[in-house]
Amino acid sequence: MNEKHQAGAAVFDPCVVADLTDDDMFAHVFVDKFRTLLPQRVRRIATTLGEGDVDEALDAVRSLKVSACTVGAGELCLLGRTLEAHLRRTDLAHARIAVTGLADDAHRADEALGAYLAA
Repeated sequence: MNEKHQAGAAVFDPCVVADLTDDDMFAHVFVDKFRTLLPQRVRRIATTLGEGDVDEALDAVRSLKVSACTVGAGELCLLGRTLEAHLRRTDLAHARIAVTGLADDAHRADEALGAYLAA
């Protein structure tokens, strides 16, 4: 069992996005926009970490973290918090280790969000 599951982080919790608004149309637009921007956010994190640019990586991670937490993508939210903590300490080595799960987490979130939109 990995750390995210031990911490109880859901891939996607629709109650979180439902708490944002009672307008289902807005919730769907918000989730769709998150899905659209997710690949770009993942690439930006990978690129900036690969380049060793802590400031840009921190900005990219915060963008992912805040949006993931807001939409209810729990695994991505937790990973964003973890990455942010490493980067705030300028700990690129541990940030690079932690980011290895990002693509898988993003894929799971994308599938769960897609299922939510299709329902």
